[in-house]
Amino acid sequence: MSDPFALLAVTTLLSVMMLAIVWSLRRCGQPGVTLWWQANLAAMVALLLITLRGRIPDALSIVVANGALAWGLALFHAGIARFCGRQPPWRAMIAGTFAVVAGVVTWRYVFNDFNTRVVIVSAFHATFCGCAGYVLVRYRPRARPASHYLTTAGFAFFLSAAHALRGVLSALSVMDHPATTSTPGLNAAFLVLGALAMPGLTMGAVLMIHDAMVRQLEAVANTDFLTGVMSRKAFENEAARELARAGRGGPAPVLLIIDIDHFKAVNDTFGHAAGDAVLAEFARLAAASLRAPDSIGRMGGEEFVVLLPASSLEEARAAAERIRLLAEGSRVSGPYGAVRYTVSGGYAGWHPGESVAQVTARADTALYMAKLSGRNRMLAHVPAPAAASAPCELATGEH
Repeated sequence: MSDPFALLAVTTLLSVMMLAIVWSLRRCGQPGVTLWWQANLAAMVALLLITLRGRIPDALSIVVANGALAWGLALFHAGIARFCGRQPPWRAMIAGTFAVVAGVVTWRYVFNDFNTRVVIVSAFHATFCGCAGYVLVRYRPRARPASHYLTTAGFAFFLSAAHALRGVLSALSVMDHPATTSTPGLNAAFLVLGALAMPGLTMGAVLMIHDAMVRQLEAVANTDFLTGVMSRKAFENEAARELARAGRGGPAPVLLIIDIDHFKAVNDTFGHAAGDAVLAEFARLAAASLRAPDSIGRMGGEEFVVLLPASSLEEARAAAERIRLLAEGSRVSGPYGAVRYTVSGGYAGWHPGESVAQVTARADTALYMAKLSGRNRMLAHVPAPAAASAPCELATGEH
């Protein structure tokens, strides 16, 4: 077996390994994975047939092999499109693959010109590799690092350029131009590069799948499943980062704790489905009323906490009152009937040197005073030296 075909055999084994890896990810829930393992299966069959060239009929090692390789690349592009939330160009994929097969048949059994076959196949591969790279760059995620997308796109563009170069050199050879691909080493390099295309692209796809799964798990861990706001742990981490920025000389934040009034009575009277609906609706209203830099999380049960970066107590009072009024005017309806509810809250501005637990404790004290004062109100925690006998003051007036 010559060296290029030995490399092809190794690449075929590598394709088998990549197929097994992608197959194992088929139930991960990420779009495009099914298309990617199908693409690797087609590429594996194609490489196996090419490796057996001379031992099996040319109809298999040339026609079927090139058709399978083209369809595999088309399926990979379809997987890229699905993964990026786009619709695969099925008509173009099918038409292009049939054109490759027709061209290979014509220039093998009618004219039998190797270089023309290379031009046809290279044009297809260059086009679909370039399209895959474009989709990855154009539709990569913007809200987070996309290094795996860009790396895979870069490899796809490299393959597109290599196939385009091979096609151009083969076209020149057809025209008897001195710059041809008749050099054995160059032909071998192009052959191996083409064989490595699918495993290389698939490795990039696996990295993108892994990144998406990690992000998905992070989102699950950082989001309260019922209300969609931040989980307690995620909120505490965000609050710690904000306090650290304030400790380095940044503007001080304010922490607001909100509790749904008489929530147990809602559950007892209307049922837990109604209680869940009230929690979800309040979280939606509160989150929609906040500024972009603000954060809201669920501490547990019916208690929520809001972080207001770079805010004064007066600004926090306005935000707290806005939330209170939204809750007071809200009505949650369902099979259980119509539920009205109110909320109480307490807020405290951060003092230099305080931890998250300390500022939370002061806001919680203000919340406790709001409940003792009759509920449906928001209170600010006033520092002890300013009001030793009255640690909280009413922020919304009597109700």
